[in-house]
Amino acid sequence: MTGLPVPIAEPPELVARTREGDEGAFATLVEQYQPIVFRWAIGLSGDEDEAEDITQEVFVRVYRKLSSFRGDGPFDAWLYRITRRVALRMRPTSRPPAGSTSQDVYLTDPGARVDRQRAVALIQTIASTLPMRQREVFILCDIEGRTPAEVAAMLDMKDVSVRASLFKARTSIRRTILATHPCYGEPPR
Repeated sequence: MTGLPVPIAEPPELVARTREGDEGAFATLVEQYQPIVFRWAIGLSGDEDEAEDITQEVFVRVYRKLSSFRGDGPFDAWLYRITRRVALRMRPTSRPPAGSTSQDVYLTDPGARVDRQRAVALIQTIASTLPMRQREVFILCDIEGRTPAEVAAMLDMKDVSVRASLFKARTSIRRTILATHPCYGEPPR
């Protein structure tokens, strides 16, 4: 579940078929969105075990509440709101493990892989201490790669508020990294 999936198209036909009782359509919906929900859950909870529990609970709720999805907005925005509510209800109790990282792309340079793992772990640890709104915006923009306009639609916020939260999150992360690891502030020689 830790691989990064490619963005997927809106699933109106899967939603419609699931509403009509097609369990295969729901299974396909889960298969397509489970990795995305899991990533959101990790970002919100900071713990892989909690993220698995959150992901499972999200899809239970989606199955029960799919009839309430009006389709007037993106499906993933509706799904994110459910994920956020479940994560807030389950409240994280731990921090990310020091070795947890996203999928590694440095296959030929073990030193770069170690450096990247350390940097990712450091950023994840610091991001997990941000206020919830800043953490959400940081995850969705800088980790997920969504635009501030997309995040604004997902979180029902103004675009300028998303940009302000993102700026605050980046500034806080940078300040903490430089305070705790001053070597990252030195120019390369």
